[in-house]
Amino acid sequence: MTSGLRKAHKYIWVLLIIIVPVIMFFSVKDLNVFSSEKATTSRLEGSKKTSLKSFENDIVKTSVFESHIEIILKSTLKNSSSVVYDIDKKGNKSNVIGQLTTAGIYNFNINNLPNGILIYDDLKEVEITKFSFQWD
Repeated sequence: MTSGLRKAHKYIWVLLIIIVPVIMFFSVKDLNVFSSEKATTSRLEGSKKTSLKSFENDIVKTSVFESHIEIILKSTLKNSSSVVYDIDKKGNKSNVIGQLTTAGIYNFNINNLPNGILIYDDLKEVEITKFSFQWD
């Protein structure tokens, strides 16, 4: 390297040291990465609501609220196409509520209270689990 190239190399690196953090700051400043307070309060508000019915077995824990159903899938199912159905009074599947994929917490909005839920594999046509609700 000649002396001119060394000077240019030095100035370029000094400029990069200044410019790159400034660019990173302006690209991240509008993201909601730092708003953890809002997420925490919304979780706490959701946990204060009491469920109308709650059921649990080895696979899932289900809680029914007035406007939604919360399903906690304890472990990933072997069935990749597991669908949650609303069941009618006879125990037959009627409306699709949602789909389950991996272990985790699922919240599905509902219009009216179901008579029960059925977790069903549509590809293999196998019933995984079923809960019936007795409404008073």
